[in-house]
Parts: sequence; C-alpha cells; structure tokens
Amino acid sequence: MSLWLYLHCPNLLLDSLYAPSSVQAVGLVCEQEGRLVQLSVAANTHGLNTGMGLGAAALICHQLAVYPYCAVKEQSALEQLATQLYPLVAEISLNPPKGLWLHVSPMLALYQGFTPLWQAVTQTLVESGIRYQAGVGQTPRAAELMAYGHVGKISTDPEHLQAALQQLPLAAAPLPETVKTQFTRLGLSQLGDLIALPTASLTRRFPRTVVDYLAEVRGAQSTPLRYFQPPLQFFQQRVLLFELSEQAHLLPIIENLVSALCRFLEQRSACTPALTLDFSLRDGCEETLPVMAAHGEKDVERWMALVRLRLASWQVSQPVTEVSVTASQIDCYQPGQTDLFSAQQGEQNRDELVATLAARLGEEAVMRLAYVDHHRPETASQHVPHHHSATPTALAPTRPRPSLLLPQPTPLVGKITLREGPERIVTGWWEGAPIQRDYFIAQNAQQQWLWVFRTPEQTWFLHGWFS
Repeated sequence: MSLWLYLHCPNLLLDSLYAPSSVQAVGLVCEQEGRLVQLSVAANTHGLNTGMGLGAAALICHQLAVYPYCAVKEQSALEQLATQLYPLVAEISLNPPKGLWLHVSPMLALYQGFTPLWQAVTQTLVESGIRYQAGVGQTPRAAELMAYGHVGKISTDPEHLQAALQQLPLAAAPLPETVKTQFTRLGLSQLGDLIALPTASLTRRFPRTVVDYLAEVRGAQSTPLRYFQPPLQFFQQRVLLFELSEQAHLLPIIENLVSALCRFLEQRSACTPALTLDFSLRDGCEETLPVMAAHGEKDVERWMALVRLRLASWQVSQPVTEVSVTASQIDCYQPGQTDLFSAQQGEQNRDELVATLAARLGEEAVMRLAYVDHHRPETASQHVPHHHSATPTALAPTRPRPSLLLPQPTPLVGKITLREGPERIVTGWWEGAPIQRDYFIAQNAQQQWLWVFRTPEQTWFLHGWFS
C-alpha cells in the first residue's frame, strides 16, 4: 500500500521569522489587498482572523505589529523546512507556497512502523516552531485533502482513510470557488458524493482540471511530483520582526542558525572549515563576517566560541533586520588522530590556537612565513595571512637555514669554529645589487650555533642563529 503524509503550514513565513516575544501579536499583511494573511498565536487570542482588513484588526488589537508578506521568502522557508525533514524521509515534494508531500511508505520498514516516523517528523516541526496541519492518504491528493479538512487523528488504516476521505466537506478541496458553488447547487456537500458520480457525467459538466484532480484523489491518475533535492551547501536566514542593535540580542539568533548548520553537518557526517555571517542593516546595506576554524569542524560549541570571539571585534553600525549563516565548503568529516604515547600539551593544538587568534584579532592579523623564489636569504621568505595557501612554485631550501634570521647581516665579533660549509650564494647582478657570499654553520665560545658568511674581501658577517 502506498502511503503519503502531507504537511500544510498555514503560517509558514511568520513561524520561520524571528520574534523576540511570544506574547506580541504579529500579523503579515498582503500589501496589494491590505488584508491579514498570517497571524501569530498571540494575535489569534485577541480575536483576529486571516482575511481581516487592517482597519478592523487595529480596532480589535491596538498592539498588533504588522509586516509585509513576501512570497519569495516563504518559498525559501519551505525549502529550508524540506531540508530539515530530508534526513527523515528521502522522497519529499514541495507544494508551494505552504505544503510538503512526504512519501512515507518506503520508510516504514526502517522506522518499524508509522508511529516512530511520525514522532520524528513532529519533533522537527516543534523544534522549528512551525505550526502545521497534517493528513495521511493513499495518494498525494488524498493526503492533501485530509490535511486541509482538519481531520485531526492520524491513522494509516486503509478503511479509516477511505471513510474519512468520503466524509470530507467539499469546501476543503482546493478547487475554484465557482466550481464549489456548482457542487452546492447540485446538492453535493461531501467528497464521497462527488467521487460517486460517473466520470462521463463529470466531464460534461465541469472543466477537465476538476476531472483530473478527482482522478488523482482516487489514484486512477498519478500526480506529477518533482522530488526535492537538498542543496550541497548550507544557508539559513532569519528575518527579524524587530530591529536589533545589541550583540547580546543577536547572539541567540546566531546560535540557533549555527546549531542548524551543525545538525546539517552531523546528519551528513560532514564538516566545514569556514562559515559566513551576513547581517542586513536598516539602510539596505549588508555586513559580512567570515569565521574560520583550524580545520573541518562540526561541533556547535567550538563554532560558537569562534563566533563570539569574532563578534567581539565587530561593532553594530546600524540596526540589524536579517541574519543568515552560510557554509559553502562541505567536506567529509575525519576525526583527528592523536598519538597514544604523546604527552598532553594543552586543550588546543597549534591549528586551533591560530584559528582562535584569527577570530579574535581578524584574519589578516595572524601571519605565517612563506617561501619566496629568491636566492638572497633576507628576501627568500615573506609574511602572508595564515589562511592563504602556499605558493606551489616556491620550494623550500635544500640546505639548513637558521630559525632566527637577522634583518640585516652584522659584522661578526668573537672567535668561532666552522662546522659545515661553505655554501656559495652569488645572485642579484641583474638587479644592480650583486652579492657573493660563502655561508658556514659555526659555533662560538658559548656553543651557540651561528650562520655566518664571508665576502670576497674576507670580511665575516653574522646572519642568523640556529635554535
């Protein structure tokens, strides 16, 4: 038996937005019609209803906060909800603007029944704060009708499903109002009355779309569905119903988004080395804060520690209206390996320390040394930001080099003992600054290891110290 679950989210956009207070009455309004299209729970308790005009709503509830409805943002919210449910049910189809079909029959063996699957789905919806109406049916259209009809009880029994479908009022069917009026004039009030009519009779009296729709409800005709494929990258956004200017107020929203990112990674056994925080400001400008980890990371606590450090050096220039988190590079997670016999040196390794410093001071403030293709020792390396990849053409020297190189060679003072050398370096004639040096590794009287060289004039210079 094929089994479908349909989720109808009548307040999807409003529920996906961020409202700091659950007692604030909030409504989304269609700007073209000037009517309320979605309401918060607090607005419903004040007696407001969808379809109500702004004037009447303001008379009933003076504290009502009104914001414009945006179909594009609701489509994005529907895709985000499908991404959250995808690890639970693989076959999901979107029914914009507020619905999802979930093909659950292939998953029943995995969950050992419908009840555990239903509990997992509802838990995800509750954690996301999404209000919903659900329906189960043997066809996609039947499940959709059961959700619209507010049947309430979720059952997978075929006889119960068939009986409940027959008793649904025709008003619940997503058909044009003119067609519903024709049904009423014919004395048809329930879906069962309509299904019982011969197809030939329906074809003569009603548009072909109505006949095809009823055939899809019965299963005589398949419903064309396009299955959802989650994006390979992570993106989630929170549109703020109230402008926020304090980092303390923004931090819970950011943590919620970062937690969603880590769940996304955990479900895929993946990690990411970087995420991006984007803030939309009141004047329409945007500010971007990149946050980088030492290596691929998926732990929410570690990410939030880096985020807090990054935010510590950022000042909110204008009130924030939207916050989003993006992770473009998704890699397979590989747990770090440690030596069983190595001593514990600290809570952070070198890479984690560098990432912490970069988050606190900024990416460009933490530097590392990189080789440069140049024979002159004092110009054979340069400082580059730690996250820049090394130049592939720059090769490391084949001869020993000191760990501490003086900025400029200084005259050698004191007696030394030559231990290794010479290494002759002749370069720079094409630059107008030629050098010829014979380098040696030597020891002084204090047994320190030096890097010295001799010029053609037999003058000795100290250029560096070995550790």
